[in-house]
Amino acid sequence: MNQRIAIAIEELPGNTYVVAENFSRCSKFVLCEINPKKIVVQKETYFNPLNGHQKSQGQLPGYINQFDVNYIIAGIMDKKTLSNFQQYGIGVITTSRLQIKDVLEQFLTGKLNSYIENFEDGV
Repeated sequence: MNQRIAIAIEELPGNTYVVAENFSRCSKFVLCEINPKKIVVQKETYFNPLNGHQKSQGQLPGYINQFDVNYIIAGIMDKKTLSNFQQYGIGVITTSRLQIKDVLEQFLTGKLNSYIENFEDGV
């Protein structure tokens, strides 16, 4: 069975995409479908329709859930947002501002695990 992951991203100068430092302020999401052989078989990019809206972090888990993802990969997020993802059964992986190709490689090789290391209250 294929897995689906969403990666919160932001664009840096030079068309470089990295994991967004702050989940609720990301500009886009990359959704990847990964087959059992750990190969990305589909990759799509979606704009964050809630970017710039106050209190958007509370609504983003529901938005992401519609894509039937197993994991969200992002930078920091508050405890309420984490709890909302957990209610949907979506695993949360926090990481530093890695480039998308690097975070995908680490996920596919098992170097990124479902854990929370960075919390920020009241994001």
